[in-house]
Order: sequence, then structure tokens, then C-alpha cells
Amino acid sequence: MQDLIDIRQHVNSELGSTWMIRELLAKRFDLEVYRRYLVNVRYYAQFSPVLMSLGASRCTATHAELARYLMHHATEEQGHDAWALQDLRDLGMDEAEALATRPVPACSALVGYTHFLAGHANPIALFGWMYVLEAVGNDLGTLAGAQLVETLGAQRSAVRFVAGHGIADTDHTAEITTQIERHLTDADDQAEVAYAARVVADLYLRMFRELGGETATWA
Repeated sequence: MQDLIDIRQHVNSELGSTWMIRELLAKRFDLEVYRRYLVNVRYYAQFSPVLMSLGASRCTATHAELARYLMHHATEEQGHDAWALQDLRDLGMDEAEALATRPVPACSALVGYTHFLAGHANPIALFGWMYVLEAVGNDLGTLAGAQLVETLGAQRSAVRFVAGHGIADTDHTAEITTQIERHLTDADDQAEVAYAARVVADLYLRMFRELGGETATWA
């Protein structure tokens, strides 16, 4: 777990230095940037329950408890992409435009990497992906949601995705930690989870930098 805790701390530190988070905390958040963020999180959120279910199907015989948790978590992730889509509607973005807008390259890479883990590599490594994203939501979601409510003013209803994860991810982070500590006993599996967490952390941070214009993107 210490590797995962170190990665979590690294992500929090690096996110705090990105332009997007600095602007949000200073209450100078740009609506267009927020729309781009929602387009991207909607894109990857639609795949989360599919990936967890696929991963569970591939490790049922070898890691029964972890497979059961993946299936349980998959049901709880259903519909989160709809939260982001409704937020975009509240911000005046047409649904067809939102669905047609391509994500930034780092977001596409994140989805591709997690598909690879779930369908081809060691599906237990998905716990590294889940830990990083749930921990970020736990650590920053509530604060970010409160800041967005103040910044958005009349459009403050458009925080379903961020605020919802700020609430849910606290429990999810604790649950994932328990699953890892109880059932992730093989050293090779532990190494796979830690490596996946590092890759996901890198791609997630890169996504924020691309959304904030800090890194060149062709999306």
C-alpha cells in the first residue's frame, strides 16, 4: 500500500500545481475549460463499469473476492457519464456536440491503457487505476465542488459529476484499500497494481495539463 499512498500524494501535489486547479482555487475558473473537462470525464466514465466487469470476468477463477468487488463497483459506476452530460447541458452545451467532441490525447490513452489491462494484461492491475482515480475524488472532489458552486453562480447546478464523486469516492477509496490489503497477497500482482497506478497517475496529470493548455494537444 505504501507505493499507492506515495503515488496518491504525488498526484495531489502535481494537480495542485496545474493551471486548472490553481485557477479553480482562485475562483477564476473559465467556463470553457470546465466544459472541456466535463467532455473528457464523460468520455472515460462511460467505460468504467464495462472495464470493471470485463476485468472481473477474467479473474473470477483466480481472485474470487477481488472479482466480486469489481462487479460490485461496476454497478456503482453506472450512469456517472450521465452526470457529466447533464452538467454540460446545464452549461448550455448541446448533447450532440458533447458526444461528438473528441477527448484530449491523454484521456484517450488512459481509456486505451485500462482497456488493455482489463482485456489482455493482468486484470488485477485495474485496482491501481481505481485507487488513483477514487483517491483523487476523495482528496479534491468535495473542495472542487464547493469552489465550482461559488464560481458558477447561476449555473451552480452543473457540479453533479465533481460533487457526486467527492461524496462517493470517500467510501470507494476505503473499500478499495480494504480489498487490496486483504486479498492482494501475491507479490507479482502487487507490483502490477503499483505500476498501473503510476501509469494512470501520469496520464491523468497529463490530461489536466492538456485541458489547461500547458501541454500541446491536437485534440
